[in-house]
Amino acid sequence: MVYPRSAQTGSTIRIQSWNLRYDSMPNAITVNETIAALNKTVPIDTQTKYYSDDTEQPWSTRRIGIKNEVLFNKVDLFTVNEGLHRQVEDLKELLDMPYIGVGRDDGAQAGEYQAIFFNPESVKLLSNDTFWLSDKPFEPSKYPGAGSYRSCSVGYFQTKKEGTKFVVINAHLDDQSEDQRRLGAALIKHRAAYEQETKKVPVFLVGDFNSQVSGETSGAYKITTGRLEFPTNRLNSTFVARYNHSSSGFEFLDLIEATPVENRLGNLATFTGFKNNVDSFSRIDFQFGSNTGNWEAVRYKVGENWYDDSYYLSDHRPVISDVVLN
Repeated sequence: MVYPRSAQTGSTIRIQSWNLRYDSMPNAITVNETIAALNKTVPIDTQTKYYSDDTEQPWSTRRIGIKNEVLFNKVDLFTVNEGLHRQVEDLKELLDMPYIGVGRDDGAQAGEYQAIFFNPESVKLLSNDTFWLSDKPFEPSKYPGAGSYRSCSVGYFQTKKEGTKFVVINAHLDDQSEDQRRLGAALIKHRAAYEQETKKVPVFLVGDFNSQVSGETSGAYKITTGRLEFPTNRLNSTFVARYNHSSSGFEFLDLIEATPVENRLGNLATFTGFKNNVDSFSRIDFQFGSNTGNWEAVRYKVGENWYDDSYYLSDHRPVISDVVLN
């Protein structure tokens, strides 16, 4: 029998991660103007042409659907990739949730955020920081050959009900450079091992890896899950020293694999693109948990980004999991 969240022992948290698709068609339409323009008439099914609009829509159109997805799922943490400043500020207003994270291009507001929103009614933020997935991780920087600046947000949280502590790391690896993806995965893994060893808490890693489980783009996934080694001496020496640890066996577990098969739901592919071209589908957005035995994955789902009478909310699908913290 699959029990509801309230019947699980320990602290159960729900994490939803989603690459939002950046605001590629910016405009000056406010949130209130979007809401006022919504069609209040329920469509008539016999007059509806299902899955007919496969074009990309502006953020000002998509944001209400994304807000509804997050609120309906009653998440404790919601992480985003590709969110520009306007997007994360809109979601802060719509969700009534604070967030951590900075613009990756300048460490302030420029460029995409790897934001972590958290429900202040269920979790408390203890500390947070950002580092860059490059040879200069302590400053806004781009790895040579990468298409973009790549950053990583780290949040240390505590559940309000039970007082259980945990760490969430949100990252977005490069879409062009396999070398950057591998270096980024190794930096994240090193930092995560330090967090686990020093805080003795579960560590969860989420985000768009632009890396598949197998094939020529799989290096970052394999490094993250302990199936491929990356030499520590290739990482920034100051970073390695600051986050020094002795956890040689640390690795991450893919939450879809860690979840009982009878509790897995939804799609497999997380990236769909637009235009409903199944040839472009791939599984590149992940949620991972540290291999420390102090948590349990109880449910996992890849949700929808396109409903039958609507439009794409993003070119990625959301990933949602329920995890019990022991």
